[in-house]
Amino acid sequence: MIGILGHVDVVPEGKGWDHPPYEAKIVDGKMYGRGVLDDKGPTIAALYALKAIKDSGVKLNRKVRVIVGANEETGWGCMNHYFGKLNMPQPAMAFTPDSSFPVTYAEKGILHLMLSQEYQEELNFSIKGGVAFNSVPDSAIGLFPLSMKDEIFLNLEKYNEGKDFKIVATEKDEKIEIVSLGKASHGARPANGYNAISALFSFLSTLKIEDEKLKNLVEFFNEYIKMEYSGERLGINFEDEPSGVLTLTIGKIECEGKNVMFGFDIRYPVTFTKEQVIDQVEKRAKTKNLNVTVRSAKNPLYVPKDSFLVTTLMDIYKDITGDVDAEPVSIGGGTYARAVTNGVAFGALLKDQEDNMHQKNEYLELDKLDTWLKIYVQAIYDLAK
Repeated sequence: MIGILGHVDVVPEGKGWDHPPYEAKIVDGKMYGRGVLDDKGPTIAALYALKAIKDSGVKLNRKVRVIVGANEETGWGCMNHYFGKLNMPQPAMAFTPDSSFPVTYAEKGILHLMLSQEYQEELNFSIKGGVAFNSVPDSAIGLFPLSMKDEIFLNLEKYNEGKDFKIVATEKDEKIEIVSLGKASHGARPANGYNAISALFSFLSTLKIEDEKLKNLVEFFNEYIKMEYSGERLGINFEDEPSGVLTLTIGKIECEGKNVMFGFDIRYPVTFTKEQVIDQVEKRAKTKNLNVTVRSAKNPLYVPKDSFLVTTLMDIYKDITGDVDAEPVSIGGGTYARAVTNGVAFGALLKDQEDNMHQKNEYLELDKLDTWLKIYVQAIYDLAK
């Protein structure tokens, strides 16, 4: 059996859209909507490719099964249920149209870590930011006591000098509200975004803070995170030849009441283990009395470049696109390919398409569908004939 795995769940839409995120509005040849690239559009394209083969009357020697999940972004409960509890058969070969072309043969391991602390007394401040562990947050908002007013406004202008993304502070309801703006991006590609949570703490680190609880958090960020996404300060800047460098994203923060919580998205190279990552993070977290909890963990994926699956799909991609110099790639993203024993990610993002997954105004250029369909029709046929 050949498997095609896609997902129809999405990350939260966030704010700032120019078009409704759930109406699939078409403007100038582009369909706008959350999930049109990740991963509803590619999943439907693969389904129609299979329909085209069926309608053609061509006989295949292997069954082809489209497996659609609805929990890819937040835990993979669907795949665990399908292959685990239901004990459905593993495909002999599989691909998922949930990445980019050409073929993704290696995917970094994924760790979602929660760093938290519960205090006996109420916090004198609140901070909220981010919508999901696996998205670079484009906004973070903090409320601080009026006693910090002079210190905040004294440092604000200097901090904002030369920065594209500004920090804004206003007096509101006997508090000082600080709004940090950034640019959203997929958590696997933090360099493509600008982390609003990290920026907020970067600004807070310029202040003289008397509140011990807030000071503790700011010191943790200043010492171990800053605006970096390599994990170097946490001692986890791992790197290998097949998959490259580790990436770190602070995707979410909630500081309210008596509780503090940071949500980390960590993508580690395929030759390392999650235990190596967790051990280093725990050592640093303990210095500020923060507890580390594993929210989810996915082991790395690695399928050799010279395997039948990779070489077959690479040949198809080259023949149809003319991109004869293309090579299989490794990514930090996590796809359903690692839910099966012999699977890779294959498309659907083409080289000349903008990667706007997990961002506001996510869109699909409709003229790309023809190329997608040609590739997927040939892929299904060559794997199942």
